[in-house]
Amino acid sequence: MAQDDQPINRAAYSPAEFAEACGRHPTWSYRLLYSGKIHAITQLGRILIPASELQRILSFAQRYNPKPKPKAKSTRATEREEAGTPS
Repeated sequence: MAQDDQPINRAAYSPAEFAEACGRHPTWSYRLLYSGKIHAITQLGRILIPASELQRILSFAQRYNPKPKPKAKSTRATEREEAGTPS
C-alpha cells in the first residue's frame, strides 16, 4: 500500500499494487494476468506489470451508466391471473 495515500508512480507494479491502483482486490490482477488480458514482466520469480499496462487498462474506463433492470419474466401463476383463468 502506498504511504500517505499517495498514488504509486513507478515503471512497473506488483500485482497487488496494480490492483490497488485500480481499486480492486489483488486476485483481480492475477486473473487478468492468467487470462492473458494484461502482460507482465517476470524476472527471477517476481511478477511485475509495466506502467503502460496500467495506463492501457485505465484508458478503457467509462462513466458508469446504470441501465434499468429488465422486468422479471412472469410465472405461470401470474400468466393465469393476467388471462383471467382461476388457479
